[in-house]
Amino acid sequence: MPNYQDPSDQISAIFMIGVAPAANHYVRGGAYNALYISILGPIFLTVLLMFVSGLTLQERPGAKKRYEKGQHWEEYARYLNRTSILIPFPPQIYEKLPTILKRTVFLEFPIYVFDPAKHSDGNEGGQGAERSNNRQSGDQLVQN
Repeated sequence: MPNYQDPSDQISAIFMIGVAPAANHYVRGGAYNALYISILGPIFLTVLLMFVSGLTLQERPGAKKRYEKGQHWEEYARYLNRTSILIPFPPQIYEKLPTILKRTVFLEFPIYVFDPAKHSDGNEGGQGAERSNNRQSGDQLVQN
């Protein structure tokens, strides 16, 4: 029996167990169609997580708050640059990936990325203009 460590693997396995009766024709009629319609649930939850309530409410506002309060922004900006938002991946490799790969494969869309030059309220968060780091286009830190 496989040892599932990733919650998404467990969700996929549970879904497959639920749909298996329809796939093997053990269920007929309306119940058969309802089992296949159940695929809409995971799609709906993914859309909610990525575009409505999950990542959009957490990533950019969280980084903005940290930047404006001056809470170790340089370390946090490096963490953001090295860490995939949604899909686990080794930080040493992720940091070196080009933006196009991060945006397409790892789903790090611009709506999640905080850029102090564009999104801050104008204060430097105690960092000083000459010392602040920007996370631009989601892939690299640029010194001002």
